Amino acid sequence: MMNFVKAAALSTVIGLACSACSELASAEKRSNTIAGVASVIDGDTIEIHGERIRLSGYDTPERGKRCGNINVYQKAALALSDFIGRQTVHCDVSGTDRYDRSIATCAVGGVDLGDHMVREGWGRDWPRYSKGRYAGEERSARSKSKGVWGLRCPDSLWGNRNYG
Repeated sequence: MMNFVKAAALSTVIGLACSACSELASAEKRSNTIAGVASVIDGDTIEIHGERIRLSGYDTPERGKRCGNINVYQKAALALSDFIGRQTVHCDVSGTDRYDRSIATCAVGGVDLGDHMVREGWGRDWPRYSKGRYAGEERSARSKSKGVWGLRCPDSLWGNRNYG
């Protein structure tokens, strides 16, 4: 009988500890922030601590997209990777997408990654999600022929997405 009581007590303690861990994890998720050293997946997706994050408000060329002999998908990913380096990336999560990635606005050293990528011409404003946040950077990149805007790209570069 004593072993049963000890086992029940131990089970209760473990259950409470697991519940506390679960509540802590939920609280962390609700805080809507993620920070750490990022791995770049592509020009608008990173990973921090094993969590995929879709950078909000802008878009970059998809896998396989080229302008002539230039792989602009790869160029965009490298531009983001070079900018981030090994610095800590701070993200404010606003939700998740259909692929179960977090959607976030992220920054390095106080510089929004979307501002940087669109300003350098490797991304474009996506008003449907940005509410025009990166429109000025896109206009500037286009006028200076930066990134993709300085290349001879096919009309299909951005696929059939609506950026209006």
